[in-house]
Amino acid sequence: MAWVTGSPPPPGWYPDPSGQPGTRWWDGVTWTPSLLPYAPPPVGLDVAPEQRPIRPTQATLPARAAWLGLAGVLVGFVLGGVLQVVGAVFFPGSTAADILLSEIGLWTGLGGTCVVASRRYGTGSLVRDFGWRLRAIDLAWGPLAALACLFTAGFIGAAFQGTRFSGSNTDIITSQRGNTLGVAVVTVIAAMGAPVFEELFFRGFLRVSLASRLGVGAVWAQAVLFGFAHYQFGLGLGNVSVVTATAGIGVVLGYTAHLARRLGPGMIAHGMFNLFVTLTIIGVIR
Repeated sequence: MAWVTGSPPPPGWYPDPSGQPGTRWWDGVTWTPSLLPYAPPPVGLDVAPEQRPIRPTQATLPARAAWLGLAGVLVGFVLGGVLQVVGAVFFPGSTAADILLSEIGLWTGLGGTCVVASRRYGTGSLVRDFGWRLRAIDLAWGPLAALACLFTAGFIGAAFQGTRFSGSNTDIITSQRGNTLGVAVVTVIAAMGAPVFEELFFRGFLRVSLASRLGVGAVWAQAVLFGFAHYQFGLGLGNVSVVTATAGIGVVLGYTAHLARRLGPGMIAHGMFNLFVTLTIIGVIR
């Protein structure tokens, strides 16, 4: 919102200048990160955000906050590599330990980025800034979103089937066949760890940050980045189907978070999707 004539208005709640539903606090000089999803209070009752009851709503981070994601991913990969070296010393020959430590390093980078972004640009709460919470109703919405993910991945996979662009990024699972501990590790990673940290980073941090500039287009932007994050070196042209299918899943999960205004349904859907794929590959589901 631009003030065309006269002096800036006094501090108060005004329609969000980015065009999003809700109202944003104007402190008399600049717009703040405080965003409310409801209409402003009656004239004369405006109070500063810190004086109002805290409501579980998502704040809007500036688009420049998304650049922190690049540093977070880099830190995650470096830390994952360091932990792999440590694992090679203490657990020589254990591919399960190698995979787990690598993922822990990556998750530390992703999760740490969200914490830093929240404290620097938001309210300091992952719940209010990124909608990182669960509700009972998510137990119903999550499975529906998981079915949508399965349909999307299946449709895209079928479109590339039989072409040189068809590939798979499930080597992390197939490599553990016959290894009970390895199967347990990759199952926990796929069904629990990845859904928590990937949803927080992509559907939470990135989507919310980019929304201040792209609006609902942030759902598609984070999905594209989610797809490229699953690029596999050595897979060649097979990455076309992998990246496209993963991006499609990212769109489903992105709209799930956008409509629910929280990450709970997407975390459940992501976990169920990964669990189904893992159990299918290792032969539990036929």
